[in-house]
Amino acid sequence: MIRIAVAASGKEETSKVADRFARAPFFIIADEEGKILEAVENDAGAEQHGAASRALMTLSQKQVSVLLAPRMGPNALGFIQQANMEAYCAEGMTVRQALDGYKNSSLEKIAK
Repeated sequence: MIRIAVAASGKEETSKVADRFARAPFFIIADEEGKILEAVENDAGAEQHGAASRALMTLSQKQVSVLLAPRMGPNALGFIQQANMEAYCAEGMTVRQALDGYKNSSLEKIAK
C-alpha cells in the first residue's frame, strides 16, 4: 500500500499545503486513493538544524513512500533518494487538491 504525506499548514484536507516541507506544522497522511488516514504534528519544525532529516525520519517510520510539498532543500532531496521515496511539487493548493493531483498524475515530480 502506498502511503502519501502532504506537508500541510493544518490538520484538515481543506488546509493549505505548507510553504516549506521541513517546517510544515503538520503532515497529512493518506492512502493511494486519497483517503486521509491521519494528521501528524511535525515536531521537527522547531529544530535549529536538521529539520528535514528529522521530519523525513518521522515519515519513514509511518511507512510513507510519496511526499507532496511545495519545494525541498538539498538535504531533504538527498534523504528522500536514500529512503527510496518519491516527491512531487504541490504548491499553492489545498491538501485535497494535492492528493487529487497526485492521483490524476498532474503534479510535477521533484525526486526519484
